[in-house]
Amino acid sequence: MQQEIGTESRQGVKRDAVRRSRLLAAGLGTALPLIALVPAPAGAVATPGEPAPTPANNCVVDVVGGSNKPGTEHCFPTFTEAIRFATDGAVTDAPPTAVEGVDDPVLDALLGSSEKSVTAKAAPAANGALMIIGIEYEHINYRGASYTFRGSRSCTGPTTDIDYSHNLPRRWWDRISSFKNYSNCFTNHYAYTNFLPPATGYLNDRAVMPIVNGRNFNDDARSIRWS
Repeated sequence: MQQEIGTESRQGVKRDAVRRSRLLAAGLGTALPLIALVPAPAGAVATPGEPAPTPANNCVVDVVGGSNKPGTEHCFPTFTEAIRFATDGAVTDAPPTAVEGVDDPVLDALLGSSEKSVTAKAAPAANGALMIIGIEYEHINYRGASYTFRGSRSCTGPTTDIDYSHNLPRRWWDRISSFKNYSNCFTNHYAYTNFLPPATGYLNDRAVMPIVNGRNFNDDARSIRWS
């Protein structure tokens, strides 16, 4: 009897195998609905219409007068937030993008004229706050990511001294295409770290980086000085 039951079981398994083979040959007629009933794992599909997070491409860093000490970066998704931080909350309604900030005469006046006074002496910001000395931009015409620098005082009048120095972080190497000056500062861009030449010399605002002695400084700066 046990042998007969075993034989019958093997025959049942064989019949099931034949049935499955016929279903497969027929194009998986009844197998597809079974697959459709399997639930998708949680989180496997993104929510339709969900916006991608905005990268924090507007950074602010403090520089120490006359030195090249690395400062702590604070980065924000919008230019509005970066300027709010850079001005210690004095300017809260800057435009959301850097290029709009350049075209905003009110903001430009609040941050200070980029015109150079050769007779001016270094002056600290009011109430011991820090002031913006310059903003670097990723693209020409002040577009793209922004990198704002703050110092404890304005620059002196002549450009024969060095008021501030900074080695750019690696992610900003060979990336600058335009820049703005503030607080009586002019900016000198160097092609290499540690202020090794060639360099642009001290210049006022540039919507496009200059060509100096045949070298195009667009996307070609790794350290900066202000005077």
